[in-house]
Amino acid sequence: MQFPRGPVTNALVAINLAIAAILLVPSWWQYAVISGGLFPIRLISSSAAFADIGFLVPAFLTPLSAAFLHGGVAHVVMNMLMLLLIGKMVERVLGSRLYLALYIGSAYIAAAMECLASVMAWPMSVDMMAPAIGASGAISGVIGTYVLLFPNKKPKAWGAIPAEYARPLQLTIAWVGLNLALGFVGPGLGISIAIWSHIGGFVAGLFLARPLLLWRYRHA
Repeated sequence: MQFPRGPVTNALVAINLAIAAILLVPSWWQYAVISGGLFPIRLISSSAAFADIGFLVPAFLTPLSAAFLHGGVAHVVMNMLMLLLIGKMVERVLGSRLYLALYIGSAYIAAAMECLASVMAWPMSVDMMAPAIGASGAISGVIGTYVLLFPNKKPKAWGAIPAEYARPLQLTIAWVGLNLALGFVGPGLGISIAIWSHIGGFVAGLFLARPLLLWRYRHA
């Protein structure tokens, strides 16, 4: 079986790896995170606290810029392997443009969820002044779409809930449970996980899958 082509997936992986390689210089990495990381305070208040930093990515672009910054080699490699494994399959179904829209849209919805969690002080949310970085929010959106497009078994009704609604609900509950568990054990392993970004991105992928698929094959 030939592995599907995925020009957008390949480009995203290449860009992320290139940026990670450039930012192996610690001082460059620190500056990049401050300049382009997702700080909830910048999106919901102002950038006054960052006035002395120098160049800052505009706040409304930080959900995207943060998705190209990672916390180390292991972080970027793990994310890019996951994107390669599933991204090309989703890109083949949706087409390159809609796939890119899914990726970017998921990154923004993941950021919105992380900011909401921070404002509401939900468990395991990031501090308002702490940066959230990494492509995992956007990739979670791709995962959400993937599990709907390629189910491992035929969806079934869940009690009175029809199958078409039961499947996303079950997947959401499972994903939330998994990420809450990771958020609980992560600090003990020295790992900081933006679980609300993961949850927001995944739910975005679930909700966007059907509209994007219908748009892709609207003339079929």
